[in-house]
Formats: sequence, C-alpha cells, structure tokens
Amino acid sequence: MNIRSRIATSLKTAKSGTQTAVVVFAFVLSIVATSWAMPSDQWRIKVKSAVCVDGPIVLLGHIAQPVGNYDRDAWKRLASTRLWKASLRKGRPVVVPRAKLDHILKYYLGDEAKRCILPLKMSIQTGGRVIGGQDLKNKVVEFLTQRSRGLGNDVEFKNFTMPDAFFLQNSYDSLDLILSGEMTPGTTRFVLRSKTPDGKITRTKSGSVFVNVWKAVPCAARPVNRYERVTPNKITFVKKNLAHTTDIWDGRSGSWRVKRPVGTGQPFLKSNLEPMPMVTKGDIITLVYQRKRLQLSTKVEALRDGHLGQNITVRNLQSKRTIAATVVDNGVAKVR
Repeated sequence: MNIRSRIATSLKTAKSGTQTAVVVFAFVLSIVATSWAMPSDQWRIKVKSAVCVDGPIVLLGHIAQPVGNYDRDAWKRLASTRLWKASLRKGRPVVVPRAKLDHILKYYLGDEAKRCILPLKMSIQTGGRVIGGQDLKNKVVEFLTQRSRGLGNDVEFKNFTMPDAFFLQNSYDSLDLILSGEMTPGTTRFVLRSKTPDGKITRTKSGSVFVNVWKAVPCAARPVNRYERVTPNKITFVKKNLAHTTDIWDGRSGSWRVKRPVGTGQPFLKSNLEPMPMVTKGDIITLVYQRKRLQLSTKVEALRDGHLGQNITVRNLQSKRTIAATVVDNGVAKVR
C-alpha cells in the first residue's frame, strides 16, 4: 500500500474532525521517524588526484577516502582491497588515466565502484611525499606575499598557472620556491623545487601568477595638448593598476612636456614625456651678439625648439631677417 492509500484509510477510520487531525499528525510523525531511522546509502568514495604510497601493494585506502555519512565497517572492508603492485621506481610519479582507473576499480570493487568519484587522472608515486591542492597554493601565496612587499600594500594575485600537486622525491625533502626574475606588476614566474637537507635540488616545476598592483599615479587633471608643459596645476593623482600600464611616470621633479595629447584622468607615461627645451618654437627670446668689446641684445622669434648648446634659427622682429644662433640659457640664444 502506498503513502496516499495509507493516509486515506486512516482518514476513513477517524470518527470526527479532531480525531482526523490527530490520526494524520501521528501518521506523518511515524513516516518521518521511519525515514530518520533508515540507514543512508548515499556515501561516496573520492579518489585522490595525487598520492604517495610506501607499501609494495596499492590498496584502495591509499588512493581514496570516504565522503559523506559512510558505513565505517563497509569502508574498512573496501579500504583493504588490493589494486595493483606499487611502482619499483621510487620517487618518480606514474600517471594513471581516468579510463584505466575506472576499469581497475570496476574489476576489483564490482558494484561498489559506482560509489567512486574519479579525477581526470591520478599521479601516484612510490615513496616521498606530495603537497597538493589548497595546501600547495597557500605555500605559493605565502612566498609571493613576502616577495611583493616592495610593490606596496594593495597587491593581488590571480590567474595561477602551476601544478595541481608537487611531489618530493624523499619524505625528508622540503619544498623550496624561487622567482625566475624580479617581481613586477603583471605576469611573474616562479619555480617550485624539491630540496634535500644538504641543499641538492632533485626536481623542479615552473609556475606563474598575474600580479595586480594598485597605486596612486600622476594623471592629467585636465586635457594636456601636444608639446604643452607639465606643471603642478595640470597633475592629479589617481589610483591605477600598474599591471596594465607599466610605463607610468613617477612624478619626480623636472621640466617636462608631452609629445602627444593626454586626456583627463589618463596617466602621464614616461614614453610620452620629453625634457622641456630651453627655447620653444614661437617664443620671443633674447638674442645676444657679442664681440671682444661689444655686446648687443635684441628680441627675436625662435623658429624651432632648442636645448642647451643646440643651434636654432631665429627671426629678427624688425628686419624679419633669419639668423643662426646657439641656445645658451632659458630664453636666450647667442650669435657670434
């Protein structure tokens, strides 16, 4: 008899509305209690993706662990299941593809293999030890954090590319990490190494991470046109991610101008700055004519930019005659 039929039968036997409510309530409680008392058979066996074994025979308990409200007696029996002989090449991982792993477990476990949750592949090593999963990532993050202190306080690590697990050849070896170069915003590469107590490196694996670094940098407070001088009133500081713009000017003192226009809020790039010339094209400057006992000066128009010691062409404002002169100071050129 199904549940609906049993409820209907109980309702028919009740003699009043009150009796009906009591019967239904008691019946529901009995069903709930029965369901609580029923043993759960939904537990699973999760097979590890990386594991080390010491014995000559690989047992299920070496490569897997129960998940959920599992039957302890059943797991104890299953964990002792012999699967295959351990590799004789100690300290060297062997990769077992998912399909092969599935075939082996079905052969030795029968219907119990349906409980198994399999990785895409399993790496297994005889001897040594393995560091994997979140534990390995935590060690890498701790190492990178220590090396990033010179970048400032607002640093983020993302897009890790690294092994899911790292095998140490011997149980007494340690995990050692080094940077492939200097840590900078953007992609940073690192190396994981298996290191013996006497300093010998027995295994290396490469990894990388993308480093975001936010910092307040000099940006244009308003649009700055080509060849316009960068002055304090044109600068504001805005927080930018240096990982995406590595050529940012540090804002240090100096007389600079932009080679290309810079929009409001855009950072001043080192590649877009050049030293401000002592003489700028179109400026009215002083032209000095000097002999041994004679020195004359007049105002002229500079026909090109000029830095200290450079030759430029100037135009006399009265005669309109062009003259070659040498820049000797800010706004001053000399002709001999």
